[in-house]
Amino acid sequence: MKGLTLLIDADVLRYQLAFSNTKTIKWEAEDGEDAAVSEVVNAEKAKADLEDYIDELLEKFGTRDFLLPLSVSTNFRKDILPTYKANRAGKARPALWYAVDGFLKELWPEKIITREYLEGDDILGILQTMPSPRLAPGKRIIVSIDKDMQTLPGRLYNPGKPDIGTRTISQHQADLYWMMQTLTGDTTDNYGGCPGIGPKRADPILQPIHEALLDAPPEEHLATLWAAVVKTYESKGLTSDDALVQARCARILRDGDYDFKTGKVNLWKP
Repeated sequence: MKGLTLLIDADVLRYQLAFSNTKTIKWEAEDGEDAAVSEVVNAEKAKADLEDYIDELLEKFGTRDFLLPLSVSTNFRKDILPTYKANRAGKARPALWYAVDGFLKELWPEKIITREYLEGDDILGILQTMPSPRLAPGKRIIVSIDKDMQTLPGRLYNPGKPDIGTRTISQHQADLYWMMQTLTGDTTDNYGGCPGIGPKRADPILQPIHEALLDAPPEEHLATLWAAVVKTYESKGLTSDDALVQARCARILRDGDYDFKTGKVNLWKP
């Protein structure tokens, strides 16, 4: 019988454990001098927390199967928008990030999945939406606190909000959130979306369309949302090509968006 596989967002996990096991100490400054700052890290606790985190998840969901997708340094979105994540350039990672990265690869090397030019999010998305991936042929649940995972149809568990439980996101809901991201952009990832359009303005543009087409085929639902997105960009003096750049940055890859033989990303086309 095909069991349940947890698709665990290991990118977020590295940062969470690195930060939670690092304490910053600011020393009292002498007159006329800047205060000295030092970091105290606890690598042993970070490793123990990592093992506990995985064990607790497996126990919660009653499975022993899980995968740990990780990002690599290359990223296809930088070819679409050179400034994508450029706001992170030069920012040092927390010292424990490298230790946690090492612990992941030491403890579960067979669970790590990476692909050149893909982010860990994309691997999560592809595995989640493939009909029967070889590494996770049965039921799957993404485990992540990342809001971008709401752009993917399938089951999602946010460990930061355990009271919500496991959510099932329909394709209509996933496409709505993706188009919302296309309008609003994402300051964390450094793509701007449509100028002057935040969540409060995007919602009345897209939500009525979504609600009116809940029973429509997914293709019709998405096409109508996309038309509203393009119209909004054009109202700001921009073009459909500008909207497409943002949509491609916002889209977490799904089944069919990546060619495993060539390693090429099949960019979304309206």
